[in-house]
Amino acid sequence: MTFLDRFNTTIRSNHSLINVVTYEETRFLSMIAESPLFKDKNIIVWDLGDGFKSIRGEMIGIKSKERPDPINCLKEIKKFNGNAIFILRDFHLHFRESIILRSLRNLNHDLQFTKKTIVLTTPSPTLPIELREDVCQMELELPGYPEIEKELDNVVINAAQGKPPTPQLKEKIVESTLGLSMVNIKNLFSKIIITHGTIDERAIELILQEKRSIIQKGEILEFFPVQESLNDIGGLENLKSWLRKRSQVFTHRAKDYGLPAPKGILIIGIQGTGKSLTAKATAGLWKLPLLRMDLGRVFGSLLGESEQNLRQAIHLAETISPCILWIDELEKAFAGSSGSAGDGGTSARILGTFLTWMQEKTKPVFIIATGNDVTKLPPELMRKGRFDEIFFVDLPSTSERQAIFKVLLEKVRPVIRQFNLEKLAEATTDYSGAEIEQIIYDAMFNAFDDNQREFTEADILASITEIIPISRLMSEKIDALKAWASQRTRKANSEL
Repeated sequence: MTFLDRFNTTIRSNHSLINVVTYEETRFLSMIAESPLFKDKNIIVWDLGDGFKSIRGEMIGIKSKERPDPINCLKEIKKFNGNAIFILRDFHLHFRESIILRSLRNLNHDLQFTKKTIVLTTPSPTLPIELREDVCQMELELPGYPEIEKELDNVVINAAQGKPPTPQLKEKIVESTLGLSMVNIKNLFSKIIITHGTIDERAIELILQEKRSIIQKGEILEFFPVQESLNDIGGLENLKSWLRKRSQVFTHRAKDYGLPAPKGILIIGIQGTGKSLTAKATAGLWKLPLLRMDLGRVFGSLLGESEQNLRQAIHLAETISPCILWIDELEKAFAGSSGSAGDGGTSARILGTFLTWMQEKTKPVFIIATGNDVTKLPPELMRKGRFDEIFFVDLPSTSERQAIFKVLLEKVRPVIRQFNLEKLAEATTDYSGAEIEQIIYDAMFNAFDDNQREFTEADILASITEIIPISRLMSEKIDALKAWASQRTRKANSEL
């Protein structure tokens, strides 16, 4: 059922006072005015600036006062004789006056079983407690695929410059603008035409820039520019294969095929094995914005502040969806959720809010959560169904270490010299990818200090002996983690 269908059903159910939550007043008014569902009704708008006005230009028979005021507005609605929807803009700003609240409640009672409906448009769902039982609250969803596609077609026809986008590019552009308001979308399409003269692949970057600017207004979420790809990850072929098979999951075609939107993955593993890099590379593969949630910033000092911060961050992520939400070191945020921590139960409430959202979310927000210490993760977070899959990232095998050396050496020296990758891999048994990276950088520092000469394979082998891997420092803990993961998770590594 569409928003207009639900809105019409609400009116026909004799609800005389409706609150439509939206930042897009103009879009809402256009939808109501153009819909055949309301062709037999007067659509009358009131605000403190212009007073009463028909959005279809009809005669409404209401005398406009020189200075509109809310009390007179309600009196005129009561006297009006006809079939009408009155849309009151910014009326919530008057709720601080008790006479306004009382008058509105009285009018709501008087309008029962009449052909008149009052609609309050507000940017947030917060209402005074006096009105909560009287008002039917509805939220106008952001533009969907068909609405955006229609707007894009209009832009392409009117611009008439260059070649029209291919069906594949058109789908990609529409999907990338999902989560934006129609005002932002129209402005973006105009900006694309002005900047590039046509609609082509360059449009995607401008759309991502717009979403990045939205994220920068908050504090809990951080927008990560995507520069990595799966080619930057050495090994982890099982995990990479799983991600590749789902690279089109948020497309319109996948939805029509009947595929469910994936929820997310939890990546458990030893430190330095590429968990964070996987989150960045996935965003590059799927061509989606990557948001990192800093759960440390969620916690506030006031009662209820932490839960509100989390809800706001979730809403912001949903606003620019489809996107990837990356939560690093998950155990640090929920270590006290069992109630043993002295935080007054805040961690437990935050966990409850997060789990509820994970279970019920309908917006295309794919979660990539990473963790190092499973003993601190609450069991309810690990329950089947919370995530699509739980992967365990082990220390790289010999062939994976060869791949890691190849990726890292090509990164620091685009024209790579001949290194015996097999020999280097054999020398780094039980070293993580992050440790191998540090070994290469140490070799480079040593060579640079030695008259800025080029580093060699011998420099790398020498650095290996100077770095003690975490597998030796924390062998008992790593062995316990491997034993736990062997029966509960899916292997990210293809061969071990």
